[in-house]
Amino acid sequence: MIPSLYIHIPFCKNKCDYCDFFSIAQQYRKGKCNDLTDSYLSSIVKEIQIYADSYAITAWKTIYVGGGTPSLLSPAQIVYLFSEIKKIAPFSKDCEITCEMNPDDVDEEFICACKNAGVNRLSMGIQCLDDKALQAVHRGSSVALIHRALELLKNHWTGRLSVDFIAGLPGHTWKRFESQFEILKEYPNIDHVSLYTLTVEEHTPLAKKIDEGKIAVSYEKADRMWMCGRRILEKQGFLHYEVSNFAKKGYESRHNQSYWKQEDYVGVGAGATGTIYDFEKKSALRWTNTLSIPAYEMSLLSEKEQGLPRTVEILDEETLEFEFLMMGFRMLSGVCDSDFEKRFRKSLAERIGAEQEDGVFRRWQKNHLATAKKTKNGTVYALNRRGILLLNRFLEELL
Repeated sequence: MIPSLYIHIPFCKNKCDYCDFFSIAQQYRKGKCNDLTDSYLSSIVKEIQIYADSYAITAWKTIYVGGGTPSLLSPAQIVYLFSEIKKIAPFSKDCEITCEMNPDDVDEEFICACKNAGVNRLSMGIQCLDDKALQAVHRGSSVALIHRALELLKNHWTGRLSVDFIAGLPGHTWKRFESQFEILKEYPNIDHVSLYTLTVEEHTPLAKKIDEGKIAVSYEKADRMWMCGRRILEKQGFLHYEVSNFAKKGYESRHNQSYWKQEDYVGVGAGATGTIYDFEKKSALRWTNTLSIPAYEMSLLSEKEQGLPRTVEILDEETLEFEFLMMGFRMLSGVCDSDFEKRFRKSLAERIGAEQEDGVFRRWQKNHLATAKKTKNGTVYALNRRGILLLNRFLEELL
């Protein structure tokens, strides 16, 4: 088996007000974060070894280190982590290896450590180039730090580079939102952009501030900003290939595509999720690790034999089928009927209502929101640029 590998580093200097991912804010000193110890990385290595043995893993297709804030790892920890991964199973010939980072952590030592470790793709969370908006959501960065990081990457990093933006952050003006994309012209080494619409998740500090009337958010403005951002990115040569992702031709995220195409991926670390598929049995095994870092480390490093600290569910055929459609229609390349029929032994056209006059897909096609195109491999069904904005409504109708 040659799966993808996701590693979760659940530590941050501070939690952004909009963040709903599992992470813990820690007191930080350069190169050392409280509780970001070698024992956590040793636990990760041990967990990877368990899966490698269980599933006869012979190589890694892609590797993604996310968080949290992986750039809080010291250079020595970065090199250690990847050298141990490679001992367990080698990187495939064209393995895409990504590490997330925050602008304020970027320095020459970090960049050098990533190079030495084999990382060939970095992903940086810019979010926006407006100090007022960054401060409004307690984002631990600044426009000056972002520019400093990009200059360092321009001068010292030769691999691929992805950046994130968020449309609709409180306090972000239209003028500053539009002008921030000029940075992509200044730094041509950026080949991938994720552009998200601000989502206010329950129980986050941002949701609380909105409820208390301390801050205002306009969802309509956020949506309009996102569409404006899409137009700008496409004019600059970035292909819109997935709901929130844009890339120069040939630089799409292969790791994320492994999720969207229902390919095996191993998730390790506290809070991580992994899925191993068995399409012969029309099922899959999905696990989610404990959010308790002490429990995670204890179960893996204890001399006593213990089970992995995770919850497990078996996905049935109906769930796999809907997830296949849900993830496939996220991509503007769409879903091919031959791929669907190979996995589920049924007609895709019939499942999505592509041939019946009152079928879901047929109605969307009539409303110029979807397309069907014959290729040498079969018929590809996809939502178009307008339809992808209404993805959730389309999926609700398919249910």
